[in-house]
Amino acid sequence: MSRSLIAPFALAVTLLAAMQAHATDVKITGHANGYQTVNIQLSGTNAPLSLRSTEAGGFATTVNGESFLTFCVDLYEWTSFGTLYTDYTLVPEATHRFANARANTDLAKLFTTAGTLTNSVQQAAFQIAVWEIAYEATSAYNLGTGAAKFTGGTARTSGALTLASTWLNALPGQTRPANLVVLESSAVGRVAGHQDLVAAAPVVPVSAVPEPSTYALLATGLMGIGFMSRRRARASV
Repeated sequence: MSRSLIAPFALAVTLLAAMQAHATDVKITGHANGYQTVNIQLSGTNAPLSLRSTEAGGFATTVNGESFLTFCVDLYEWTSFGTLYTDYTLVPEATHRFANARANTDLAKLFTTAGTLTNSVQQAAFQIAVWEIAYEATSAYNLGTGAAKFTGGTARTSGALTLASTWLNALPGQTRPANLVVLESSAVGRVAGHQDLVAAAPVVPVSAVPEPSTYALLATGLMGIGFMSRRRARASV
């Protein structure tokens, strides 16, 4: 192999190794703007679950050191604030498996419908709506009935439940769904320290790891540069 080809090929190998080793590090530092409490009951096609005075609110989350607002989509696992987790995978929300088959589309609509979320009531309402969409697989969205029920707590007195219902009722008329991603934990079952999270799509450039096909294209492109360098070297002789 000529010297002009060795350098680009070595560069390709180095870059591929670095990209494959790139992990999605996730740390939830706390609630972004406080929270509201709510009582939760899952039934029907969901595994039975009853949670009282659950904290509902947006998470202040760092993904590979960059800060984002995320929301929990997993009520069967929980997390520890301030702990760095290295077992997360970033995926498009369309590929994440929800209990509700409509969730992928309706979550994207919810982000557009709700708009900017700046306080604890708005973020609690949004979190409750996210949970309702993720787990209500048997009927229309209604926080008080069906397979996913959300009642009481400060979410009722603060108006967060009412706001969540307003957004859910507006979903059928929403025609501009947002682009979302899901941070998936490798933990399975009711395991402490892990929760799947959903966020708006700007999180993608921070930690997206290319598919194997992307690696192949990169290697091919860098090797092509090597061949061009080799041809030019011959032409100049």
